[in-house]
Amino acid sequence: MPRYRVEYGKSGPARYISHLDLVRAFERAMRRAGLPLAFSRGFNPHPLISPGPPLPVGMEGERECLDVELVEELAPEEVQRRLSRELPAGLAVKSVRRVPAGAPALMAAVGRASYRVEMPLAEKAGEEEVRRCLQLLLEKQEVSVTRRREGREEKTVNIRPGIYRLCGRVEGGVLCLEMTLAVGDRLNVRPQEVINALAAFCPHLCAGGEPRVVRTGLFPVEAGGP
Repeated sequence: MPRYRVEYGKSGPARYISHLDLVRAFERAMRRAGLPLAFSRGFNPHPLISPGPPLPVGMEGERECLDVELVEELAPEEVQRRLSRELPAGLAVKSVRRVPAGAPALMAAVGRASYRVEMPLAEKAGEEEVRRCLQLLLEKQEVSVTRRREGREEKTVNIRPGIYRLCGRVEGGVLCLEMTLAVGDRLNVRPQEVINALAAFCPHLCAGGEPRVVRTGLFPVEAGGP
């Protein structure tokens, strides 16, 4: 059965859609679009839609991905045209391409994600101080975070191997960070963990307040990201 990779953006009101509801929104849109969806077998068949790594509720995504299998061949442009007409506000298809036969599943293929972060900067901090603090963090061989999950013991994780890229600049009193982090079951690094680590190493750098985080892309491990 042909498999298609849908690249889309998630913004505005759609950023508050949970991961499960996002999949449901795409399923409903695909049904309304008349796409010939392939279904799983068994007692409770469901459309073969495979989303990429979930976004936290409230976070925007510029280039998110999901795979869908159909029972008949359609031109990618036709899939995009039909689907774009039916999606709710805040979800926009950027591109659709055919996935080669035998290609790994989407979740297995993705290993890195890039992010853009904007947060208030302390009044006395400038470009030089930002560079110094980022370099201080990157020179560490171990950046430990404690993770808590309901019903499980606390777990300490070294996230430094999963920080592939981290740079920043100052724009009008705002600290703008760009980072590429590990995504996946083996190692998963959250942008907020990097922000917390930076605040711990340089507590005088940030003025506090809620950062704005946007996931800007998903990439295979070997691709490296931007």
